[in-house]
Amino acid sequence: MHGVTHRPLRGTRVLDVTTSIAGPYCAQILAALGADVVKVERPDTGDDGRAWGPPFWDGDGTMFLSANAGKRSLALSLRDPRGRDALLRLCGRADVFLQSLRPGLADELGLGADAVRARNPRLVYCSVGAYGRTGPLAREAGYDALMQAAGGLISVTGEPGRPGVRVGTSTIDQGTGTWAALGVLAALLERAHTGEGCVVDVSLYETAIGYLGYHLAGYLADGTIPAGEGTRFPMVAPYEVLPTRDGELMVAGGNDRIFRAICDVVGVPELVAEIRRHRAVLESSGAFAARRRERARQELPGGWDDDSDRDPCQDSHGSGLQAAVALGRGVGRAAHVQRGLE
Repeated sequence: MHGVTHRPLRGTRVLDVTTSIAGPYCAQILAALGADVVKVERPDTGDDGRAWGPPFWDGDGTMFLSANAGKRSLALSLRDPRGRDALLRLCGRADVFLQSLRPGLADELGLGADAVRARNPRLVYCSVGAYGRTGPLAREAGYDALMQAAGGLISVTGEPGRPGVRVGTSTIDQGTGTWAALGVLAALLERAHTGEGCVVDVSLYETAIGYLGYHLAGYLADGTIPAGEGTRFPMVAPYEVLPTRDGELMVAGGNDRIFRAICDVVGVPELVAEIRRHRAVLESSGAFAARRRERARQELPGGWDDDSDRDPCQDSHGSGLQAAVALGRGVGRAAHVQRGLE
């Protein structure tokens, strides 16, 4: 949220006692909205994420830097009574307390929701965990990749007929952090009416299950068991990476109007009538996808080949068609700033 001038959480004090990605990502969202976030880390090693790499940037892992912008940092040993007392004193004038300590450790250290909120009833206490506070797995820890597997996300990611793969970003961590931030904002809004804080509880596993929403609905509807489809989306066509003479394009044809535009840009307008006649048979057999790929290889207009400086994405946008180059392009390098506790 770089450049945002309106800071709705200005004056809101947040204590971030989380590590890895999910909790820090939540706190970073709150910081971007204007909150004063103090990140509490171990004196010896700091957040585990600092050591995750390569790549590193000025000694810190870039994954750590990507989830901890806009915060101040404080080193405290929570097993030392002096460090714990210092944190509890900060809780007395904080608005939000975020923690992702291993299950049971917060209560063991006297930093559980009841103990902390007894000092400050207006405090919003947010726990970020693997499986949540209740259920048979409540005492288990977990990481993003484990939740992608446990929640079924890996089983629907990858190429047909091949083993599932992990999604290439920490999507469960970041999604859980987003849910946590949303819960904290709702709790602060509620506090404005009641004067009382509350407890917010989010888990990686629930985030993973939530991401499978329409797959779960499909299974309940007719027993369909989803599997990896590569870049293809089986409910909409064409909705996948298509080959060109000099690279690949991700094309998303979300409705019939866009499908007609795709056919016009690719130079196969006759497919519109053909698919209208045989759509059910072609789509159910997979022949439709194979036909599109072969026609794309053979009949893409000359302006999309490697002898042209024209941008196929620009051509497609002018036709009302959304396409994106499937290969990554360079990103700019920006400086990061370390801030101490003032």
